[in-house]
Amino acid sequence: MLDSFFKVTKFIPYQCVHTVYEIDFDKLYSEGKRFILFDLDNTLIPYDVSFADDKIKYLFNKLTKIGFKFMVVSNNRSDRIKTFCNDVNIKCVTSAKKPFKKGFKKAMKMLGVNDKKEVITIGDQLMTDVLGSNRTGLDCILVHPIKKSSEKWYTKFNRISERNALKRIKKYDINAYKLLEEKHEY
Repeated sequence: MLDSFFKVTKFIPYQCVHTVYEIDFDKLYSEGKRFILFDLDNTLIPYDVSFADDKIKYLFNKLTKIGFKFMVVSNNRSDRIKTFCNDVNIKCVTSAKKPFKKGFKKAMKMLGVNDKKEVITIGDQLMTDVLGSNRTGLDCILVHPIKKSSEKWYTKFNRISERNALKRIKKYDINAYKLLEEKHEY
């Protein structure tokens, strides 16, 4: 599977948390991060929800006040992603084909990014978000999926590859494995 084609380090995130609400965005900003590329499905909202709730809207307002520029980068279809993004008035890249670099590069160009070190990505999958971010040279925060029961078949397939990657991580870096195991609950 896909997990065997890449170095194990490509599957290790910058940080792991349970939800986007646990992330210390002030700290990220003080560390030089200025741009955030969010995955949408099971990162910000479940697959079976189309609009942002008040908690997400509050988060986006907070990020804007801190000084971040952000957008959604998703593998999902255009109509679903644009429904969410139009509701909260943010930009998006749809059908991004993560873990390929093209979607990430398009998003960075849209945001006016000059230095990859200023970008943080946030997503719920090792096989798309973490692998794609690391391949592009971006730091990625891995969050626990919001609602696994609503995931599509192809995401469930990716979860099998994630378990295989996790076995490789365990052999390579036990501390990274423990962090993933504790925070991501495979």
